[in-house]
Amino acid sequence: MLLEVICYSLSGFFMKLSDEGFDKVDDKFFAIITGLLCVLFTVLISHYSGDAACIFLSILVSNVLAFKVDCVNHILSAILLIILFYFIGVPTFSWLALLLCVVAGVIDEWGNDKSDKNEWGVGGFGSFLKVFFRYRCMLKVFVLLLSVLGLLHYLFAWSFIVYFEPLTVVYLCLFDVFYEFAGLVFDRVYDIL
Repeated sequence: MLLEVICYSLSGFFMKLSDEGFDKVDDKFFAIITGLLCVLFTVLISHYSGDAACIFLSILVSNVLAFKVDCVNHILSAILLIILFYFIGVPTFSWLALLLCVVAGVIDEWGNDKSDKNEWGVGGFGSFLKVFFRYRCMLKVFVLLLSVLGLLHYLFAWSFIVYFEPLTVVYLCLFDVFYEFAGLVFDRVYDIL
């Protein structure tokens, strides 16, 4: 459990630092190094957790499908992640869960683009959608559902075709909290380094 907390958190933190390093200050070296640190923590947890492997692979695939792997730090990180997954291996996970998470991830990226362009409208449901996709909540909803199925599996020994460990949704939320935190402290972190 501690390994998941550390790895998900640091993976999210370094992913955002890498994005900001490239987008905000155009420091390719910083973006690549922090991207590689993100890969390190992603591979470490994915080696032990099929849920993590499924989630992080779905994030990669959905970003590729949404044409978001579009700069040197993204490309190098994606290549390294795939190579390490291949050679180090990952635990088994449900291909159905991967498909569901990829669909959710693609929807998140599409909705996030609309949020960035303020295309959801103002007030009411438009405001909800803007916040929902600003924080890419569709994947979180799918992971929550898969985690609830996992909880039901453990509590009642119900058989499900696909489910995640009950705490997986908490780990994904930690990833996102540290991703957002890195965005808030980026200038201070970058100035220190």
